[in-house]
Amino acid sequence: MGPKVFVVGNVKERAEGVRRALSALISEEGLAEIRGEVVLVKPNCVSATNQLASTHVDALEAVLEAITSHDPRRVILGEGSAVDTERAFRNFGYTELLKRFDIEFLDLNKDNYEILHAFGPRGERIPVRVSRTALESYRVSVALPKTHDTVIVTLSLKNVVVGAILDGDKWRIHQGYPAINLTLAHLGKYLRPHLAVIDGFVGMEGNGPTTGTEVRHRVALAGKDPIAVDAVAAYLMGFDPREIGYLVHAQALGLGVASLGEIQVELQGAGSLGELVRRYRPHRTFRDQLRWSPEGTALEDILAGLLGRS
Repeated sequence: MGPKVFVVGNVKERAEGVRRALSALISEEGLAEIRGEVVLVKPNCVSATNQLASTHVDALEAVLEAITSHDPRRVILGEGSAVDTERAFRNFGYTELLKRFDIEFLDLNKDNYEILHAFGPRGERIPVRVSRTALESYRVSVALPKTHDTVIVTLSLKNVVVGAILDGDKWRIHQGYPAINLTLAHLGKYLRPHLAVIDGFVGMEGNGPTTGTEVRHRVALAGKDPIAVDAVAAYLMGFDPREIGYLVHAQALGLGVASLGEIQVELQGAGSLGELVRRYRPHRTFRDQLRWSPEGTALEDILAGLLGRS
């Protein structure tokens, strides 16, 4: 049996949709593994001013309710924004969460770090600084569905991987379509979320991840296989997961399941998953982004090495 993804459709209220998806997950799979752990809850704050581009506080509140009820040792709300993390936390109302929850805030850009590496277009290894807290914690990704200017869609895996890279090094992963897709999957070996939550009450289409337009999607997803969650979310956005390079690589590397036929969807609020599909308008560079395959490039040998085929 494949991994389960819990999907709630036709959501009338954002937090309630996330609660229902998490409640279904907890009912069937539990979250006992959180007890006594340091938990990093990672929102997406690619902007400090545009709420549409960033995780909503109501979704975070619903996630924190579930996390804190399972007796973690510490809960850290952490992000490494490419803009201003602390300003984003203030502007989006995250600081109000301190009134309800015993949590800590952390700008991952200011964290201690380990050196990992991204890939360049010729297969060269490019060092990047990665948050030690992100590497060592139980990782919860709280993302939203958005189109992207480089990798077609950004969802739970990319939220954690890129957010964990310290500001000043994030640009280093942008080495062309084949390289960035391989880098995201490679770094996913170290930063794969343990729990993926996607608040799709509204999403972003067009010129995401910051300047696109709203899609009133009214869905929520949760699962312990972030690749499966992202694959289902991509499908709900009208994209074929087989066209998302980093998801294809992530499955090949054993990080999760991106093949829809192998995923068990536990559905509420709709008769079929197809009823919930909204065809997001892709980024204007979508056709170029499809050229992510490393075949015929120096990265082909790198991928073979990662797969143990060299």
